[in-house]
Amino acid sequence: MPLETPSYLIYLAVFAVAAAGCLVGAWWAYRRVSLPGVRRGLAGLLSASGLWALCHVGVLLSPSLGLKVAFYEAGLTVGFGTVFAWLWLCSAYSGRALHRRPSVRWAALAVFAAVTLTKLTNRWHGLYFSAEMSAGPFPHLAVDHHVIYWLTAGLSYALAAVGFFMLVEPLRRAQVGGGTLAGLFALTALPLGANAIGYAGPYLLDLSHEPVGVAAFALGALVLEGNPSSGNSSSGSRKESCLEEASRAGREARPSLVLSADGRIRNYNRAAAELIPALRGGTPQEGTPQEEEIAGRHLEEALPRLARALEKEKMNGEITMNGANGEGSGEEGSGEEGSGREVLSEDALNEKMLGEGMPDEETLEVAGAGGEARHYRPVESQAGPGAGRLVVLQDVTERELRRRERASRLEAISDSMPGLAFEFRAGPGGERSVEFIGEEAESFLGLSSSLEDSHRRSSRRRSSQKKFSQEQFSYGQFAERVPEGHREAFLQSVEEAVEGRSAWRHEFPFERPGGERIWLLGSAELEEDEGSAETGALFRGLLLDITRRREAERRREKVVSRVTDGIIEVGPEWRVTLVNDQAEAAYGMTEEEMLGRNVWELFSEMEGTEFEKVYREAMRFREPAEIEGYYSGMGEWFDVQVYPNEDGGLSFCFRVITDRKKRERSLRKRREKIEALYEASGSLLQATSRQEVSARIHGVLEDVFGYPFCHTGFLEGETIVPQQTEAAPGLAMPKPEPRPKSGDTVAARALRAGEAVVAEQTRHLENPISYGDLRAAAGVPIGNHGAIVIGRAEEGRFDQTDLHLLEVLGAYAALVVGRVDREERLRSAKNEAEEASRMKTAFLANMSHEIRTPLTSILGFADMIGEEVEGASRSEIDLPALREFAGLIEHSGERLMETLTGVLNLSRLEAGEMDLSPEPACLSEQARQLARELRPQAEEKGLELQVEAGTAPVRAWADEGGLQIVIRNLLSNAIKYTDEGGRIRVRTYEEDGRAAVEVEDTGIGMDPEVAEDLFEPFRQASEGFGREYEGTGLGLAVTCRATERMEGSIEVDTEKGKGTCFTVWFPQASGSQENTSPADEDIFPADEGIFSAGVAKASGFQKHNVREHGIEETSWP
Repeated sequence: MPLETPSYLIYLAVFAVAAAGCLVGAWWAYRRVSLPGVRRGLAGLLSASGLWALCHVGVLLSPSLGLKVAFYEAGLTVGFGTVFAWLWLCSAYSGRALHRRPSVRWAALAVFAAVTLTKLTNRWHGLYFSAEMSAGPFPHLAVDHHVIYWLTAGLSYALAAVGFFMLVEPLRRAQVGGGTLAGLFALTALPLGANAIGYAGPYLLDLSHEPVGVAAFALGALVLEGNPSSGNSSSGSRKESCLEEASRAGREARPSLVLSADGRIRNYNRAAAELIPALRGGTPQEGTPQEEEIAGRHLEEALPRLARALEKEKMNGEITMNGANGEGSGEEGSGEEGSGREVLSEDALNEKMLGEGMPDEETLEVAGAGGEARHYRPVESQAGPGAGRLVVLQDVTERELRRRERASRLEAISDSMPGLAFEFRAGPGGERSVEFIGEEAESFLGLSSSLEDSHRRSSRRRSSQKKFSQEQFSYGQFAERVPEGHREAFLQSVEEAVEGRSAWRHEFPFERPGGERIWLLGSAELEEDEGSAETGALFRGLLLDITRRREAERRREKVVSRVTDGIIEVGPEWRVTLVNDQAEAAYGMTEEEMLGRNVWELFSEMEGTEFEKVYREAMRFREPAEIEGYYSGMGEWFDVQVYPNEDGGLSFCFRVITDRKKRERSLRKRREKIEALYEASGSLLQATSRQEVSARIHGVLEDVFGYPFCHTGFLEGETIVPQQTEAAPGLAMPKPEPRPKSGDTVAARALRAGEAVVAEQTRHLENPISYGDLRAAAGVPIGNHGAIVIGRAEEGRFDQTDLHLLEVLGAYAALVVGRVDREERLRSAKNEAEEASRMKTAFLANMSHEIRTPLTSILGFADMIGEEVEGASRSEIDLPALREFAGLIEHSGERLMETLTGVLNLSRLEAGEMDLSPEPACLSEQARQLARELRPQAEEKGLELQVEAGTAPVRAWADEGGLQIVIRNLLSNAIKYTDEGGRIRVRTYEEDGRAAVEVEDTGIGMDPEVAEDLFEPFRQASEGFGREYEGTGLGLAVTCRATERMEGSIEVDTEKGKGTCFTVWFPQASGSQENTSPADEDIFPADEGIFSAGVAKASGFQKHNVREHGIEETSWP
């Protein structure tokens, strides 16, 4: 590539400069142009032009044909986009906003896509252009354009002409001169001229020079949009206005003017010239005296009335692009993408700028074409730095006429009303103003009715000059007359109505300049058709003098204050208007804290409750109501009576009845407990045992009282034995044990006191008992039979009612236990009587057998002896037979004697007449002697009798006669109830400081369950006339009684069919005590002498002495 060729380098420099200039211009336009639509269109035109020129730079620098063609095709695609960027710019400048319509956008996208596809599709490529390398005058890309290219080029120029004509109308309306329009048309012709130059001669590159023309056109548009065309900046001439300002004035159909930042007139449209007399006389032309006379002059000098109206408008709050979006002023580069802020669209800006206006606006009155008066409101906007100020005159004649008519009507109405009519305006920037209607404002309030200026309660930054202003006017004077204690509530009510755009109603005191205080009732309604979010709110209302009513209310308050009930009154809007002392005390708030506040705010927890339902129904239907309920917000019960009052609100008379409710609840619980106790008493009275009494007491304690710990215990002797204990789950409680009645326990205290006893702290009880989690307990006596104990895990007192009821329960239980004990004694007596009767029957049966049988034998053998010896000689008498008969009579007599002796011994033992004097006695010797004595009986039955006495004597502290009775009876029983071949063992030994004698046999044994009954008199293993074994059944009874008299004890171990073992324990005698041998004693005690001696004498036999018999000691196998 011949880069060293000067011509080639010139071409390259031209395209590069065009690309760089356009891209830099696009950046500048994006940063500096204020109108969003214009900014996008101009930046897009410059960017597309720069990219097109940059593609041609690529064509010139590419080494191969393929790259050159690719860059060329890309340039053609981007170049066609400049057309749509130009149309966007023209649409935005002209104000037509065609670029905002979706249909137009979709149509433009379809055309652009169709042309682009035609350029890039091979099938149509040959109809668009052909490219090859050319050698003369130097190697370069030669392009030959064909039919479709010229068609698209013609379409492009036609669309560019459409954009030009879109600009003509607003520019002409803005009085732009013909020279400017011709220059703009020349700019649109630059691309066509540059394209024609490319084909002018052989020494030019054979490719399109159109990008250079488009770039020049775009840069020219940028110069026209943002720079003065001629003149100096200080002259203020209209020529200094830029295309943007001219378009803004021209596209307005309404009268409009463009002012510089310092307030000089820079431009105006035909509608403004026709309206304002100073601008009439025809459209000013460049260089004419009229232009020099008006353009460049300050607005205050040229049009003073318009300047005053505009200044008044600015005081009420100008509507600008940035101001409408919450910003005081625009800053450089404040576009959507650059700053991140929301910027109003051009249409939205126009809508805000030409809206309904601001409160207290001042209009410009101008004579119309027909001589009638027309009213115009100046509206000013500013779109960015250096863009000038656009002033649009909005025709508000109809609105002004309506306002004047309404004011006249309000004034007429106010003259016939008792109060004072007013208008209150609230601007969007915090401005507040009030205007009183009628001539009586001064006499009503003591203020001037001509004070109509606004009081700005907040300062606002002005968008262009950034300075603050704050002035005090009638609204501030009016508010200052409200006493300080009520002023905050007054201002708050106003602000709530403004912010909520709702009706206003408020009662407040007002101090006239002379110091007189009056009460006013203010009410106002929002005029929806007179205000908006941008212009603020307008309220119209009435002030009424309610001083007399307040005085009456004050007197009523004095009466109300003496009433014992709490009284509160509310108005129709639920605001508190009256509070008496009792209500203050009940609610814990002062009158100042409640007056004027909404009752639903004061008592927010009341919403959704039955209280709210009743109150709202009373307010709605204007009927009295009454409610009694619990208010959770205060934790109290209230009895409220509601009455409609004459002010349209409600009067509440209430009492706090929490204490009454507590008493009622306590009485109800007491009644429930009493009823439950009464019902339980019926069940308790049916108990038949102490266990059942205890179980039913616990049932009552659980159902009625609900204490976590319950216990019952009954007195047995001097010990309180636990009967039943229950503790709540999770409550640690050791198992109660028997305790003495004299101890320091709750149950013992209650038993001794005979009434309820409370231990508020169990740790203070003087006993070693561990009470676990039990911290407080109370005990109630069950008469003299036991006690009921209740407890809990917290220290403290017990409810007295519960204690009284428990005492009643204890009294009931005492009656039942007494009855149960009496019934038990009666049952025992009955059983004893039945047992005595049975024993009597058994005794009679036994006695009849045991006495009658021996007597029968004695009488029978005596009769036989008599027959034998009657009339017979000595030699005829059969002596052996007589000897046998005498032996049988002796045996029967001994049996009879044994029976009588047993009965006598038992009776003497039970009567305490038998003298048993314990002394040291040899237990082993007594066992040997009695075993030797009874050995013949054992051998006669074929029994083996063994004695284990050891070599060392076993000494017991007992009576020897008593020992003989005990051992004899045990051995006799063993012999009697042991069958042939059985064994009997007698054993003596010492153990644990006691002496024992043990008699064991292998006899019939018995059931262990009836073993204890054997020690009762007349009890045998078999009883009655059909018994198997002979005997009176007194042996074991005498043995047991004798043992007990000698401070011993007897044990029995038996198994039916296996045998029986009797063990008798005696206190062990010390070794130093002298042993008294019973060797010389008779078998029977001395007390029995009369019977034994008589029998012995009658039978002719001598009593046996135990020494006459020897016995061999053997060991048990």
